[in-house]
Formats: sequence, structure tokens, C-alpha cells
Amino acid sequence: MDISKLTPEEKTALFAQLESEQKSEKERIVQERETFKTLKDETIREMFEELKKISKQLYFVKGVVFSRFDTIREMKNDLFKTKSDRKTDTYTTGDGRISITVGNRVNEGWDDTVEVGIEKVRNFIKTLAKDENSANLVETIMSLIAKDRKGNLKASKVLELEKLAKKCNDAGFNDGIAIIKDAYRPAPSRQFIEAKFRDDNDREHNLPLSISAFDL
Repeated sequence: MDISKLTPEEKTALFAQLESEQKSEKERIVQERETFKTLKDETIREMFEELKKISKQLYFVKGVVFSRFDTIREMKNDLFKTKSDRKTDTYTTGDGRISITVGNRVNEGWDDTVEVGIEKVRNFIKTLAKDENSANLVETIMSLIAKDRKGNLKASKVLELEKLAKKCNDAGFNDGIAIIKDAYRPAPSRQFIEAKFRDDNDREHNLPLSISAFDL
């Protein structure tokens, strides 16, 4: 269409039509966005209620599981005249097909004297690097006092270090290990439950107990 050939009246009518169409399109977009927001909010609220039901069920079942296994632990201690002081226990059926682990996760913590012990160990290490064998020993010891990405020292590695210290029989080294052990301040983190089972092909699987554990 050649607008230059239109009469003033035709141009006015055309511009009015274009303005009306633009206004209608804007109104349509606004309406669709409002519809989206409403649907989104409805979906969030509906799904939240479903998740809340599951959360309550998990809380209830977790309490039941710990209560029942507390009874089993007490019976075991009474029958076998033992006293378990472990933070975690695993119970397995007689046929070995199902096992449930209940316990408390522990955050490994240390007071500030741990650095004194580590420094004593490092001073001992400095006296070792003399040949290839001693260099390997240095590397082993350094790996045992190395902290993880979060800056934490692993208690299990300290126990390995203690065994090594007994073989080396160095007073400073042994004192450093003793200081590190005395600085250990573990703190219970959270209760957990894990369950495993064997399928008909005798393959072991973890039973998913968290929504995030399911692959859809």
C-alpha cells in the first residue's frame, strides 16, 4: 500500500486502525502475563501443600524408626550383656537381603590447640627429608595432617598418624599427636536413616528416602 496516495480521511482511518490494533495487542500481552502469574501462584500453593503432607509423614516415620530401633538396641545390649556407645548402628535381616542404618552424623571439630599439635608434627617432618624413603614418609605424614576443602582435619587420619608415630618413636612427634587428639571436639549434626536391599538378581540398591534421590 502506497500511503502517499491515500486521502487525508483514509490516512486518519488507517492510523486509527493501527493504534487500535497496537492497543489490543498490549492488552492481550498484559492479560496473558496476569494469567501466567495466577497459574504460577496456584501451582506453587498446591504443590507446597502436597510437599507439606510428605514432610509430615517423613517426620512421623523417622520418629517411629528411631523409637523401634532404640528398643532393638536395648534388647541387644541386655541379651548379649553389651553396651553400645556407637553413634551409628546397622541392622540386617537374617537372610542378608535388607539392612537399615540409623544414627547421628557427626561434625568433626577441633579447638584452637590443634594448630599447636600440627606445628609439632611439622617440626618433626622437617627432620626427615634425607633420602627417597624418608621423602615418601614425609609425603604420607603431610597427607594425614592436610585439611579438606572446608578447612577441617579428619579424625580418622589422625588415628592413622598415631599408629605411624608409635613406629617412629619420637617424643615431639608423639606429643604433637597427643595435642591434636586432645583438641578433638566432635559435635552431633543430624539424625539419619539409610536402607539397602537386594533385588531378585542379588544386586544391592539404596532405598531412596529423599525426594532429591529420585531420578524422573
